[in-house]
Amino acid sequence: MINTVSDFLEEFKKKALGTILKNDSNISHTPTIGNMYEGLTSEILNQAIFKDLDLRIVNNSFIYNDQGKLSDEIDCMLVAGEGTEISFTKTQFKYHVQNVIAVFQVKKNLYKKDLDDAHENLQSVNVVAESQKLQLYELNIFRDAYRALTSTDLPDQKTLENFNDRQNTIYNYLLLEATTPLRIVIGYYGYSSEYTLREGFAKLLQEKIVRGPVKGYHPQSFPSLIICGNSTILKNNGMPMGIPLLNEEYYFPILVSSANKPMYHLLELIWTRLSYKFEISSTIFGNDFGRELSHTFLSCAEKKINDSWGWDYSYFYQRKKDLAAPLGYIPWSPIELCIDKLKVVKVLIETGEIDIANDSSFLAFIEESKIDIQMFINSMVSENLIYTRNNKIRLFIDEPLIISHDGKVYIGENKNLEMETYFLNK
Repeated sequence: MINTVSDFLEEFKKKALGTILKNDSNISHTPTIGNMYEGLTSEILNQAIFKDLDLRIVNNSFIYNDQGKLSDEIDCMLVAGEGTEISFTKTQFKYHVQNVIAVFQVKKNLYKKDLDDAHENLQSVNVVAESQKLQLYELNIFRDAYRALTSTDLPDQKTLENFNDRQNTIYNYLLLEATTPLRIVIGYYGYSSEYTLREGFAKLLQEKIVRGPVKGYHPQSFPSLIICGNSTILKNNGMPMGIPLLNEEYYFPILVSSANKPMYHLLELIWTRLSYKFEISSTIFGNDFGRELSHTFLSCAEKKINDSWGWDYSYFYQRKKDLAAPLGYIPWSPIELCIDKLKVVKVLIETGEIDIANDSSFLAFIEESKIDIQMFINSMVSENLIYTRNNKIRLFIDEPLIISHDGKVYIGENKNLEMETYFLNK
């Protein structure tokens, strides 16, 4: 379904831009030009959202929070329910941040200055969203995102209290991402390629920090998605894109880029948020659970600067011809279990956890099977089969399903019917 709708939106956008070019290319009044492209964005969103959920598209409106803080004027917003009409405007509203799904900054042309303007505007949304109470659906987003990036489950309070600075940083980053509306920048023209979009964004950052540390350009401040023509920059926040943290100096791949299917990426972000908020079935995304690859763009690491924490960025430069090469695809597949792993998995399904330092049955099993315990645990962790915490192992699969096929045994997630779909197609 998502592919069909995204293809339709690509064609709709192409025809709409042709209509503007044919009928209104002589318009030079800047506010009117802005209204045309904001109106086009509203039409695209109206085609993209589900009916019967009381979702609305509003333009030139504002967001407020429980403390009375107000955002800057937002070009376009996807919201739920009724807002408060701004006196005598009839078309402008104020919405509580908890009723805002996504906000959009719209540009006819998107270049470096426009990126900076959009960033500053969307910062006001981040400020309004701070310190808001976590709604249940946001907790679910937070948990899934945390699992995607860290390959562990959310910590309990005792574990959280013992987190180091890096662990706290990632935890708080993802928490803010879950409670903040999607922030999306759409430019219909401007940078002509993925390469020039990447270079423009990198130069903007470089200019900001040339005189030293600068506030307001931390990972959470970056838009969730930037679209410029057919090129995109996407944020790695596990909502839905989740690239695990790396064992490197710049361990956090915060931004990636792509040169195709911008409407697909737009839909994926919006539909993911809506599926959590309104408990919509994951069948809207189809039955292909694989992941399309993207180009590494910007990685980062926290850094102590004058007794305060900041961020240091590393730009992964790629040549035009490298970016032009087709991107690969990673299909979803289950985990094959050897007999020893199967025994451990069955115990984990039954008991929830195993104390690998003190469980006498587990230690006896390890000794009898002549297993190198560290290699055994590391192997299961690397497969995302289990995770470890405080000398205990737990299953990393929410709804495990074990299937025997062609003399082999497999396990995998079946929360969204992944395992059933995989083997039905075998």
